[in-house]
Order: sequence, then structure tokens, then C-alpha cells
Amino acid sequence: MSYHDLSECTLSPDERRAEGLKIAQILDSASEKHEIAMNIKEFDFVAMILSGPPVSIKQLFWLRDIKERYLD
Repeated sequence: MSYHDLSECTLSPDERRAEGLKIAQILDSASEKHEIAMNIKEFDFVAMILSGPPVSIKQLFWLRDIKERYLD
């Protein structure tokens, strides 16, 4: 996983939540279609994001890293 400077994120909490949800939905859909095989920790994390809590900067960066690993 790459290093991210947390001060680089200037998104508001609502923007982080929207982007996090969008990425989680993409990952969930790809997982359901068996296009990707996330490990259990990643799968559980994506499921937690889909359940609706706020998304922190660290969580958003982790979602981006997971997406990059499997889909980019």
C-alpha cells in the first residue's frame, strides 16, 4: 500500500462519504460478479462502508488503494 499525506485531502466529510460509497459500490459489484477476489479484511471493510458510517480520510485512502489493487 502506498503512503498518503493525510493533509493532502481537502474533501469535506460529505464529499469523502460520497466518494467512499461510490468506490465501495464498485468494489462490491465486482466482487459479486467474481471479477475480483478481495481478502476477508478488505471485503468486511467494504461492507462496513456500505452500511453508512462517515468515511475518514484514512478510510478513503484505503478504499482508493483497494480499488487500485483490483480494478486499475
